[in-house]
Amino acid sequence: MGYEVILEDLVNYQNGNRVIQTWSLSETIFGLAIVLSVYLALVVKILPSFMKQREPYKLKSLLLFYNCFQVAFSAYLVFIYSRYILSYGVITKRCPKGEDLQAVIKEIYPYFIAKHLDLLDTVFFVLRKKDNQVTFLHLYHHNTMVTWTWLHLMYHPADHFVVVGMLNSFVHVLMYAYYGISSLGPKYAKFVWWKKHLTKVQLVQFVLVTSHLHYQQKLTPCPLPTFFHYFCVSLICSFFLLFMKFYVQSYRVRKERKANDLNVGNKLGGERLLKGL
Repeated sequence: MGYEVILEDLVNYQNGNRVIQTWSLSETIFGLAIVLSVYLALVVKILPSFMKQREPYKLKSLLLFYNCFQVAFSAYLVFIYSRYILSYGVITKRCPKGEDLQAVIKEIYPYFIAKHLDLLDTVFFVLRKKDNQVTFLHLYHHNTMVTWTWLHLMYHPADHFVVVGMLNSFVHVLMYAYYGISSLGPKYAKFVWWKKHLTKVQLVQFVLVTSHLHYQQKLTPCPLPTFFHYFCVSLICSFFLLFMKFYVQSYRVRKERKANDLNVGNKLGGERLLKGL
């Protein structure tokens, strides 16, 4: 009900036609700054100070529920955006206005909500004292995705990012499924053998999204504002570089660990052989 009221507040009438009222860029940035300031203060300062003298919380039941919900919600987003793509194509050329645009906004809202819910990932990491997970990449990714959704919904709502939302939500189905299974304990580790492929899937996602953003902007009769388009493209390119760096570093660590294990095994085998002599 409140959801419908918010949407109705964005609607005005001009010569009998429904016109969607959006926020100005300055209003959008101001609202966004409040959200991100609260988030960063909470996960960088307030919660770490609160946890300093406390034991980490386990949150096993809460995490299982949260991850299951995220899988279901992300799957729902995949469904609604796949439905839109099947109806209007991978490259949309509709330029929706009035009631058509209001219908598009209704489908942007769930993704907007999802990107804010994702911020809870950091809260749970801090409460569990998983400080090694609260990296620059983690904070950068969450902050910039929230920024993107604010610009998309409040400043320039359009259907340009339907494919982006579908691909990103599909990746989140996999990611939160992994988190959910992992939260059950070590005995379930055998069911997440595909963890090592998650970053590869994310990298492929970034390539597909960048390609789509380019052709969507090029072929649509109603392109995005230039700064917004290049903001999105540069964001995805930065994600690709940062995730690629993470992937290479992780691969190097795994390779070095295997080499060390092999050296230790050879050393122990040699010692046993000498003892046998």
